Amino acid sequence: MPTALPQITHHLAERHEALWLRLSALHKDVCAIATKKPEAPVGNTERATVEGLISDCRPFLKKPADRLPVAAQHFAGLALQLGQVLAMLEDFENRHAFWDGKAGCRVWRVAGPTLPMARLRAEVPPFELKTYKGRDMREALAKLMNAKESRVYEAGFAAGRAARLGAPPVDENSI
Repeated sequence: MPTALPQITHHLAERHEALWLRLSALHKDVCAIATKKPEAPVGNTERATVEGLISDCRPFLKKPADRLPVAAQHFAGLALQLGQVLAMLEDFENRHAFWDGKAGCRVWRVAGPTLPMARLRAEVPPFELKTYKGRDMREALAKLMNAKESRVYEAGFAAGRAARLGAPPVDENSI
């Protein structure tokens, strides 16, 4: 009997994407420093940030460890450590996401409506605007806008002409 595919909650999927973005940005910065100064010591602020991010990644590990590793002391080791955590996040993503042909993008395997992976910025196919009668709404909207512009122009022209000519003559018989 085949096993059911694992599902996650919307909250966990959004949390994963936020962590992935933060961790990948930090990994990029650490790698840039590690290429220039691999043996440079890591400051306490960076170590605390990395340890906090690694602990936030605990729910996404395949087999959560009893104790999470302490951040490396040098930038080269820290770059390696962050790369490993990113690999674990991508493993989680591969186990809990799939390609949706209807949406045309990778989506999370969640209960309820599909949730596209926001960080991948999938291109959404263009949506054709149609009215209930099947006509193109842009043509109707353009006609309405041109008609309103014409009415506003005519009203402004009439007001300007009246201001230039003065008040209309008053017929004393009509009073």
